[in-house]
Amino acid sequence: VRSMSTADFQAEINDCDKYSSSSVFSRASSERLLPLIVTLLIELPVLFMISGGSDRLCALIGQKRYQLLMAFLPLSTALSGNCGLQASTLSTRAISKLHGTRENYSTWLLTEVQVSGILGLAIGTIIGVMAYQMSGFDVNFAVVMCVANALGVLTSGFIGTLAPLVFTFIFHRDAGKWGGLLATSFQDIIGCFVMVSFSFHALKFLGTSESDIQ
Repeated sequence: VRSMSTADFQAEINDCDKYSSSSVFSRASSERLLPLIVTLLIELPVLFMISGGSDRLCALIGQKRYQLLMAFLPLSTALSGNCGLQASTLSTRAISKLHGTRENYSTWLLTEVQVSGILGLAIGTIIGVMAYQMSGFDVNFAVVMCVANALGVLTSGFIGTLAPLVFTFIFHRDAGKWGGLLATSFQDIIGCFVMVSFSFHALKFLGTSESDIQ
């Protein structure tokens, strides 16, 4: 099952039996806490990026558009994160049903990346239209928001598809517990980088309306 060796399969059964018989405290401390701590450590760059790394962006586009961009940030993260979780869940199911194996996973990965590209284009277009209207019809700002969100969804789909492969076939760990770490944590970092750093350089190159620049 799931292209696992007999030893790995038996180890997973033992882990399931151990978890089922554990107390509430044991379940939280031994099985669930470590991935959350690792997630916290990985997410620290997001904290630093938002708290201190966006001053130049605010100075470039002005307070009004900067506030609008920050308002789009959690929306963008939620949408791209959802795409990543979809890809992770579907890939985990494919592995469990033997549709995804070591031999054909590259084909599965490529197909899911193409799907994520279509989803990213659709979401990016919607966000771009919203940004165009809410920014006072700033075309450049809308284009940057469109591209940033499309890249976020595309990247999230790639990471979400790759995570079950890495944890199942390479680390021999439960993708259900650890796959979400890649699908959410790294996506947050990439999403914030795209929305802050990419947006800064793109808007610096394209320019933006002068009316709101302070």
